[in-house]
Amino acid sequence: MIIVYLSIVLVVGSLIYLAISAVKIFKDTKPVMNRITKTTAMIQAKTEQVKTETDKLALTQKEITSDVQFKKDAIQQTINNVKQTPKAFMDIWHTFKEKKNVKRLSSGRRAGSTL
Repeated sequence: MIIVYLSIVLVVGSLIYLAISAVKIFKDTKPVMNRITKTTAMIQAKTEQVKTETDKLALTQKEITSDVQFKKDAIQQTINNVKQTPKAFMDIWHTFKEKKNVKRLSSGRRAGSTL
């Protein structure tokens, strides 16, 4: 009978030791879990910040691309206009020259008819 009582005392003592150990482990791990939670929250905040910055960069990239395309089109149009200028200038020059020649001819006829 003493063996049964000793066995019961041993089991109860083991359960008490288990409970004390569990509480001690829980107390020891609580600060670690809090640090892990804080670290996770900081990582999440940094991830959100990086995502926000990525969105801003994507928007800025679109704006820059659009601006570059606009300026490229403007320069291309200017180049095309410059290429057209010699033809237009030559047309004006020939028109001016023909008017000058017509004036000379008409003034020469008058001068010849008065002689």
